Amino acid sequence: MEEQRQYDEVIQLILGNDNRSAARDYFEIFIPGSIKLALATWSKAKLDRIAKDNYRLFRYRFGFNATSLVREKVIDFQNKYDLSDSEIRWLKRAGHLRITRTELTIDASRLMPIYGWIQVGLLSIVLCAAIFGAGYTAEPEWKRTLHQLMFGVLWFGIGAILLKMFVVPWRTLNESGAIAAGRTVPN
Repeated sequence: MEEQRQYDEVIQLILGNDNRSAARDYFEIFIPGSIKLALATWSKAKLDRIAKDNYRLFRYRFGFNATSLVREKVIDFQNKYDLSDSEIRWLKRAGHLRITRTELTIDASRLMPIYGWIQVGLLSIVLCAAIFGAGYTAEPEWKRTLHQLMFGVLWFGIGAILLKMFVVPWRTLNESGAIAAGRTVPN
């Protein structure tokens, strides 16, 4: 009888969706130790809901600050065109997402990828000339080869960065269908 009384006095406490009470022994509460753990374990719907209200999570997730009105527009834009967090981050870095206090504007200008390809072309001309020039110096063979390899690695490294910065974000907008949809994200 006394044991039955103990169970009648158990108080169940539920503080949220992720908490659970294991009767009288303990409470299970999931509190992530870091924001990276939260990003890795929470569902996208939960992340979206929290990021709309929490500017710190939004900044960590997308890499820039925005007002609550614009945060909601960014998340709606991401969901509408099925973009990843990293794609939103690169679109902002490349200048394709322009943010004011109340507006999210998509700049789908064709000049950005053209500008990127022009930069890659100029870089290629300069570094190809440097590679050939390094091959005709009076230095020992191993130094010439080392210089040529260094210029080649530099060429591919900077070229990849330029493509990632100017060409890939525009291609992402084009493939997702955001370019055909217009320039300003509706309320």
